[in-house]
Amino acid sequence: MDIETVSHDLASFGPFFIDFPMSSLTTFKTGGPADFVIYPTSIEDAASVVRYALEKNIPLTVLGGGSNLVIGDSGIRGIVIRMAEDKVQTGRIEMMPDGRVWADACTKKRDLIEFAVSRGFGDCEFMVGVPGCIGGGIIMNAGTFMGNFIDILDSIVYVDRSGNIREIKVERGMAHYRGIDIPDASVVWGGFFSFKKKGEVSDLRAAVDAIVADRKAKHPQDPSAGSVFKNPEGHFSWKLVNDAGLKGRKVGGAMVSELHTNFIINAGGASSADIRELIALVQKTVHERFGIDLHPEVRIIGDN
Repeated sequence: MDIETVSHDLASFGPFFIDFPMSSLTTFKTGGPADFVIYPTSIEDAASVVRYALEKNIPLTVLGGGSNLVIGDSGIRGIVIRMAEDKVQTGRIEMMPDGRVWADACTKKRDLIEFAVSRGFGDCEFMVGVPGCIGGGIIMNAGTFMGNFIDILDSIVYVDRSGNIREIKVERGMAHYRGIDIPDASVVWGGFFSFKKKGEVSDLRAAVDAIVADRKAKHPQDPSAGSVFKNPEGHFSWKLVNDAGLKGRKVGGAMVSELHTNFIINAGGASSADIRELIALVQKTVHERFGIDLHPEVRIIGDN
């Protein structure tokens, strides 16, 4: 892969950066550099990047808000498409004539919550305090005990792995625990949402504020990726980790949170290798103590 040639070609598709530190784009604040990070200016540009990477045989990675993610200390080879709000791009939320709400993938969850609540819609309390952007929420079917993305999603607009722009109607059967099956999806560009529950704006704001306060009290505010492990059937991961005596366990700068034991935090100077090693230690210890396998909810990608 010739850096100058790829740089020249990518310039047609949006702002991009070379040798960009992933630690600045992840909530864990770890990860090495990516060869290229590009911000497509339109879905057509995103499709062009997908086709370009396919044609040139260049690895392609899609990165949302950087939560729920561990990127290797040696970074990511090839092209990273960044789908999150920052200084380079902002998300669009729009009320459609048919009553649905459109939200770009790069939109922050909290902005969609504010948009909905300000109009008296009360269907998105489940995403209050959940980090990251709408695209990642769609892909992960993010949620809590109060609900999930599948409850309010009407359709998804995305670029497939061949670089074609598609829209798919969402059916409940597409959803599973921490995932939505999108055929051959490469880049999720956004989604149409249907809100049904109505309420008084003041009551909805009070409910949101209460959820935020509760999450701040129960969840660590240190750099983390949110919940690390999926809940095994019939069990809570945090309780298994806690009962295995792992609260506060450290590997380098990575630590099992003392506030919520399904969180691993960057307690200071952690590397991605520290986090990966601590994840493996937790899995091994829980399996030895209880015979239960913990499967990571966080994605582990890149070079190590």
